Amino acid sequence: MKKLLASVFGSKAPAEKARPTPKRPVLIEAPKRDDLRELALQVMHAEELSRAAGGVGKLAGELHDLRSIQKVLDSRQVEPEATYSLQSLGVAFGRVFVRNNAGYDWCMVDDEYGRVAAIRYKETSIRVFPKTMISKRVEAGESVDVESLYDVMQSQLESIRREIDADA
Repeated sequence: MKKLLASVFGSKAPAEKARPTPKRPVLIEAPKRDDLRELALQVMHAEELSRAAGGVGKLAGELHDLRSIQKVLDSRQVEPEATYSLQSLGVAFGRVFVRNNAGYDWCMVDDEYGRVAAIRYKETSIRVFPKTMISKRVEAGESVDVESLYDVMQSQLESIRREIDADA
């Protein structure tokens, strides 16, 4: 299972550091109004980046948005240190996934390390964090093939989802 997920989440990522025992439980909940506002602002920022790179301006969560995200990355207009911009592209990437895969929705993971948007499958523990999928790779100097990343994520999550649904 670890190998399966490593290719989606970054096989070149540094080894996980030992984390201290959490001081408070992890809270998983639906996004609140402020969370939705922040996600919307990040999609709007991704749209601005897309326009500046010569792509379509409107990112509506359709599969063709992946090409627009790729165009932004290929243009190299976003520096590896521009975390907010890269994470905005990650939110747009996640929006495509949610809109094109039944049973997935946005949730918020709130723990002692902060509050972050994730995508989950139904009410299960399957969660992915698209907001950082692109940024972590770019910051590590890796090239990102957005459509391939999407396809691998979709395929691996489908495999895990089938296992869960079979057990239910």
